[in-house]
Amino acid sequence: MLIKQTICSKILNSLKNKFFLIGLIICTVIFAVSFYCTSRNEEFYNKDIAKVIQINIINSKISDMNGKSESIKKQKIEAVIMNGKYKNQKIKLENVTSYSEVNDLNLKVNDEIFVSVYKNKEGQISAKLLDFKRDKYILRIAMVFVVFMLIVGGYKGLRSLVSVTINVFILVILVELFSHGANLTLLSIIASVLFILLSILIVCGVSRKTLSSIVSTFICTFVTMLIAILIIKMRNWSGVHFEEMEFLTHPPESIFIIELLIGTLGGIMDIAISISASLNEIYNKNLDIDKKELIASGKEVGKDIMGTMTNTLVFAYVSGSIPIILLLMSNGYSISYIININLSLEIIRALVGSIGIVLSIPISIYTSTAFLKDWRF
Repeated sequence: MLIKQTICSKILNSLKNKFFLIGLIICTVIFAVSFYCTSRNEEFYNKDIAKVIQINIINSKISDMNGKSESIKKQKIEAVIMNGKYKNQKIKLENVTSYSEVNDLNLKVNDEIFVSVYKNKEGQISAKLLDFKRDKYILRIAMVFVVFMLIVGGYKGLRSLVSVTINVFILVILVELFSHGANLTLLSIIASVLFILLSILIVCGVSRKTLSSIVSTFICTFVTMLIAILIIKMRNWSGVHFEEMEFLTHPPESIFIIELLIGTLGGIMDIAISISASLNEIYNKNLDIDKKELIASGKEVGKDIMGTMTNTLVFAYVSGSIPIILLLMSNGYSISYIININLSLEIIRALVGSIGIVLSIPISIYTSTAFLKDWRF
């Protein structure tokens, strides 16, 4: 029996190594082709693209209605057009950039930019700056992410990348179907089920650890959303301000519930798989471990995870509001107003996610213990 297990293990490891090598080669080829294309892809764009070859800067200051001044610089730019019917012709551009660079560009030599090229009344070529060309920089960041995933995670890192790619694809389909009139609530529920199943199955494979993680995630998500919806409905949405969603043409309440569902899902899945993996490893090291000891070990792991994950959710939600917080504070609004009006949605998202994290710890512990000790197969 032991010999058979050893042979099976060697075969499995050999297959994993082959799949990892194939995946690594595919990723390398994709990145090489993508890098080459993004470096020389001007002809694939319908918009005119220009490359900055020279910049002259004039520094000055501007004052707002409150008397506050900000440094600005005017850039006199010379660029060469890289595609279209005006290819290789030089153009003159003007750009004004502020210290904050909120809505403007701080250009440098060799930057590539989108421009609008036209002929003026005298028949000379003129151009207007539109935006910065960012595709190659985004690709480089993606390449760094993938490389670190493969170095640190190995074969599982490759599977994680596959999982992320599939989930992004599902999300794109969800948005596309919604834009064609499909029910967003139903789509979100179906997408959430697919997120849970595919994410955990692809990364962890089929095992007791995987099944316990899936069951735990489903139970925790359902209980958390039930608690959140009941409390919100009982208060009749009192204290919840949807000013930041006023541009939507759909009821903000349903959109917000869907945000809670998808946002909470990630934290719950993380806790469920962490605890299931920890208990599974403890159990494999000591098959005779007592059920109470296994539960106690799970609680110790859960306590350590709980605090850091709760902080992660709070930071993730609130950090996106830092610009608007600074803007309101600079205009004299009080902290209480900012929290009540502009941070109410972020606070609720963080609280609901924290509830899900706290609940997922005992549920994951007892579910994993049951799969390991009671429902052995």
